[in-house]
Order: sequence, then C-alpha cells, then structure tokens
Amino acid sequence: MPNDISIAFLSDIHGNGFAVEAIATDIRNMQPDVVVNLGDQLWGQANPAHALSIQRDLKALEVRGNNDERLIAPDEQLTSSQRELRDWLATHIPLQERTRLAQLPTDLWLADTDVLVTHGTPGNPWDSLQLSLDSTGFHIRPEQDTLAWLEGWGVPQVVAVGHMHHAYHRNIGPVLCVNVGPGAYQNDGNPQARWCLAQRVRGRWTLEHRRIQYNWDAAVKWTAEHGIHPTEGALHGRPPLRPIVKSEPT
Repeated sequence: MPNDISIAFLSDIHGNGFAVEAIATDIRNMQPDVVVNLGDQLWGQANPAHALSIQRDLKALEVRGNNDERLIAPDEQLTSSQRELRDWLATHIPLQERTRLAQLPTDLWLADTDVLVTHGTPGNPWDSLQLSLDSTGFHIRPEQDTLAWLEGWGVPQVVAVGHMHHAYHRNIGPVLCVNVGPGAYQNDGNPQARWCLAQRVRGRWTLEHRRIQYNWDAAVKWTAEHGIHPTEGALHGRPPLRPIVKSEPT
C-alpha cells in the first residue's frame, strides 16, 4: 500500500506578493509533506519581487506556466501590452530567475507516480484539461476529451492543473482531476487567494480547496503606484464573476 502523504498545490500567483504571503502562511500551518507550484509565478504587478521571494522560500517543486514562458519571449510572440509587462518585470526580476522559470519542465510525477502535475495539459501549459471559457462563462469539457489529453501519460490517481483561474474538481473513473484555483486574478467573483491540499491516507485520496483572506486593497494600491498597467490592480479586489455554467456537449 502506498505511504500516506499530503501535498499542497498552489498556482497562478501572477506576481501578487500579498496573496502568496497569505497562502504561504496557511500552507505552513497545514504542514504538508510536499509543496508543488503549478506555474505562472510572476506575470503580474502586485510586488512581483516579493512574490518570487516567498515562492522560493516554500521550496516547492515547480512546473512551467504559459505566462512563465512570456518572461523571456521575443517581441514577435507578444502584443505591445505584453512586451511592456515583460520589460517592466525585467527591471524587478533578474534574468537568471526569469530564464529558470521559463525553462521549467511542463510536467511532474510524484507520490509513487500517483500524481501528475502540469499547468494546463500534459506537455502543453497553454491548453486546458477540464474547463473552457467563452462569453457566458466556464464549460466543463466532456470526460472523454479530458481523458484524451491524458492518453499516453500513464494512469495517475490524481491530476492537478492550474491555468483557468477557477477552483474545480471531479472524478473521471479512477482519476481525480483537480483545477487548483489561482492565487491571484480569480474568475469566480471572490477575491480570496486559493490553494489546494490533497492527502493520501491508506491509499485513498481526499481533497480540500482552501480560500484565504489577504489584503487585496494593498495589492490594488501597490499596482496603481508601481505597475506598468495600474488599472489591472482592481482585479485583485473586484475579480470578475465567470461561473461554471454547463458541460460542453458530448
């Protein structure tokens, strides 16, 4: 029987030092055996240097997010707004660290290969394993589509992803599929920071989505005073409501 283990997943901090400070405190209080960061660590403006420092202090295992790739992307791959943010982040974060994040692996196996971790889908941080988004809200992908993403990647008991900024999970056959939920830029109208605790006890996995209060007013203020796109700071205190409205047709 596999050994008991607890795993803390955090994702999509997006340079929000205020949110990740609260998340890190809660993670330490829960004392997990392993911490895993699912990517998009820096692509934001609410004190990203502080956000990076706290994430490094967690000594987490890491995978690459799609926005981590943008940290060193060439001009032709970015819009003008994205180039401005890339260049602004370069004034706060050393090139060595931006390069390291942009070149992290896309996938990670842990817990005796029970758990597969990726940002979007295995092998591609830009895709989405479980949820799609349109003007009406989020839609749950058909089970066979999610399983198709996993084909050829073995049979994990747990798959943990980030990317879509919405906490969600479901069981598809023997696989527990988890959208961890974001540290910043939430999509469900609630500005609380998110992380997720998974625990294997006597071979059985359980899951807890954690919501943490943090000082989003301070995050908004920091972004307004220091950021290159200051109006984006309001999303920390007043995130949009994009509900999960229905499943996609099978």
